Amino acid sequence: MKTISREKQHHRTRLKHLQNALKKEKFDACLIEHPLELFYFTGLKLSAGRLLVHPTEALLLVDGRYLQIAEEKSPCKTSLDNPETFLIFCKVHRVRDLGFDGRHTSYDHFFRLKNWQKKGDEAFKLIPSTSFFKDTRAIKDKVEIQKLQKSAALLWKGFQFLCASLKKGIKEQELSKRFEIFCLECGADRLSFDPIIAFGPNSAMPHYRSQDTRLKEEDVVLIDIGISVDSYHSDMTRVLFYKKENAYLRRLYEIAKRAQQSALKLCRPGVKVKQLDMAARQVMCEEKVEDLFIHSLGHGIGLEVHEYPRIKFDGEDKDVELKSGMVFTIEPGLYVPNIGGVRYEDTILITPTGHKNFYPADH
Repeated sequence: MKTISREKQHHRTRLKHLQNALKKEKFDACLIEHPLELFYFTGLKLSAGRLLVHPTEALLLVDGRYLQIAEEKSPCKTSLDNPETFLIFCKVHRVRDLGFDGRHTSYDHFFRLKNWQKKGDEAFKLIPSTSFFKDTRAIKDKVEIQKLQKSAALLWKGFQFLCASLKKGIKEQELSKRFEIFCLECGADRLSFDPIIAFGPNSAMPHYRSQDTRLKEEDVVLIDIGISVDSYHSDMTRVLFYKKENAYLRRLYEIAKRAQQSALKLCRPGVKVKQLDMAARQVMCEEKVEDLFIHSLGHGIGLEVHEYPRIKFDGEDKDVELKSGMVFTIEPGLYVPNIGGVRYEDTILITPTGHKNFYPADH
């Protein structure tokens, strides 16, 4: 009897969960084409392909470049990708409504699918959906949580390396390069994004790009960093005061940390996303600095550094309820143009009874 690898079995379990979820949906089967979604459900890194999923069967369609590896590693049946195989699957399973992810299917590709549809013996409707597909990766399983924690642990080491590397006259870009080399040598796959290392007034720009600015005494230093380990991302932000503190920015930093703590107190199953942002904003409002907060409170994180849900009181995900297994950032920030900015960001796991922070609170 052929032994099934643990990894393949793990992805079969994910597919089974998707198939069970499909039974509650308005469509008969679903089509998955985004490379990250394909990786999540099959464990295969494909630049192209499509996964057809029906409650009773899943079929991975790939081109000739990936056929051998797919036949060896895929957790489900595999075939060459062509219209005929696609339509046979839909006919055998009597698919009347086929769901697809409207976020990732281009207008051009949608009409290509429509043309395929016309070639079939039986017509089926293409049903765009976003909520169903967003939900599929929102709850992290044990394997994902372990990888996210591993990524966060290495990122914290990278942050400590940066703290030890600060010296008068060093450039932002030089620190960014040293950080990348350090993390890669320690086992990171890659950076999640270009490190945001901002000195002095540059820290007032939330998504600043590190430049040739040199570190001076009395500078505030904002460090926003992230890496990928085993394909899973980490993300954190801290602020340091080099040699001498700026009293005004220190006050703002303490307000940002208290705002985060207020949101963290609500991090448990059943709480709505908007409540976290509202709690953080309440602290800022009491201190009369809410107008300095110019972005959302956080975002989901996993195979992508920015995932569903987006944590904002008036965002499209505002009424999403927190569930055990969700992982996201909480990152209140306050910014004063030409003076400086502060942000305090942690990554949070929702547990059955509350939450767990992936980072220590010692800065």
